[in-house]
Amino acid sequence: MKRILTRACAALCIVIAAGNNALAQSARARIPETPIRAEANPTSATLATLGEGDPVDVIDAHGAWYRVLVPGTESKPRVGYVMAPLIELANGNGSAQRVTQPSIPPTAAQLQQAAAQQQQRAKEQAREEALKAEVDRLNARVAALQAAPATQVVEPPDTMRLAGSHPQSREGMWFNAGGGLGTLSCVDCTAPSVNGFSGGVSFGWTLTDRLLLGIGTTGFYRSGFDLSAGSMADARLRFYPKRESGFFVTGGLGFGSVTSSDNAELGASAVFGLGWDLRVANNVSLTPFWSSVGVATSTFSLGVGQLGLGVTIH
Repeated sequence: MKRILTRACAALCIVIAAGNNALAQSARARIPETPIRAEANPTSATLATLGEGDPVDVIDAHGAWYRVLVPGTESKPRVGYVMAPLIELANGNGSAQRVTQPSIPPTAAQLQQAAAQQQQRAKEQAREEALKAEVDRLNARVAALQAAPATQVVEPPDTMRLAGSHPQSREGMWFNAGGGLGTLSCVDCTAPSVNGFSGGVSFGWTLTDRLLLGIGTTGFYRSGFDLSAGSMADARLRFYPKRESGFFVTGGLGFGSVTSSDNAELGASAVFGLGWDLRVANNVSLTPFWSSVGVATSTFSLGVGQLGLGVTIH
């Protein structure tokens, strides 16, 4: 009984395979050594191998695989599986039809990657548009400069402007020395006013770009004259009303001396003056000035007027 059932099953398989073969569609291999697998699995055993262009009968499709009739097994039909992209189906007119692999829905990772690529493309496009706008702006500026009249005055760069047209930088230590014409006069004596050389030196520290603090000394000298006066040392302030201007006022108090032919006396001194810094180098200015120095002792009250030129260094 068992033998009879076995023979019946074998006969039924042959009939089914023959029926499938009648309904099969002709195809051919696209590449050399196209494997026919025992199952729809790339790791399954190879039942046979097709050469490029070898014919094969396709029975039906199984996902990305086609079930085919293994060549050479017509007497005992046997089926196997070939990946769809590796074979070409024949149309009704006998021409080949390329089999495309069934589409597979994208995964979440692929969707995220596609979204990231789209965002990157959007950023690159925005950057390109910004660069293009900047180039257009520069081109418009160049065109405007080229269209300007030839007689139009072009503003020179800062390094080509006159040094005196900009305020001098004022910071750190400062030093001033100068000299010029001086006039000495006595308040309580009958001696006439007399002209001679007068000069002075001062130095100190910059408190702000408008206010300087320092100490100084001023003297008057006239050969053959038996009376002279000056401020031996005084504390001074120099104030610039406008930081962009070199104009300043100065003043200070200290002690001075009056010297005659037979005596020298010490007393109080006061200084007041005006000046203007004209920059000639980075931190160097020529400083024309006028100042008045008064000295008072127990015997004399003298004054010295000065008009001269100095140098100020910051």
